[in-house]
Amino acid sequence: MENQHDTEESKVFNDPIHGHIELHPLLVKIINTPQFQRLRNIKQLGGVYFVYPGASHNRFEHSIGVAHLAGELAKALKVKQLEQIKRMEELEKMSTNLEVVKFGPEDVKKLAELKESLISDQDVLCVQIAGLCHDLGHGPFSHFFDGMFMDAIKRDKKGKADKEVINKEWTHVFILFSFSHPNRSQQMAAPP
Repeated sequence: MENQHDTEESKVFNDPIHGHIELHPLLVKIINTPQFQRLRNIKQLGGVYFVYPGASHNRFEHSIGVAHLAGELAKALKVKQLEQIKRMEELEKMSTNLEVVKFGPEDVKKLAELKESLISDQDVLCVQIAGLCHDLGHGPFSHFFDGMFMDAIKRDKKGKADKEVINKEWTHVFILFSFSHPNRSQQMAAPP
């Protein structure tokens, strides 16, 4: 069976931190979605770049770097697994030749478990996908949004947000961004 990776086009990204990063075609498909492309417009450090102009990197490039590092980690763990399997197999061979080294039933079981749990290329790809997609849920202003907005709409036992808190604590944000809607607090407080 032909490897799907061979029939589709991978892509090389020039990352300012990690250099050239080659990504699997499936990762490229995810990157090309509108949901992922919106990360180009979300700053990694929120509004910090207003004070530190050099802190202008975005969640798009960050997520590609995380996918790369996650893949490298998974591959390194796989190498360690293979090294451990090789050592155990050598120990098993030695135990049949020498009486000094004992390779008991527990060791046979552990070797079988190691071989069964070996990280596959598909596992590496899944880890890369997780790294790539980890920031897809970020809202505007990054964690600032999480800290202020989400705290403001904490729900009570009946599942309703406190409309007064939203009106009181978020008026300046609505004014700042010219968000005008007669029922803004009701919209924000509505259950999902």
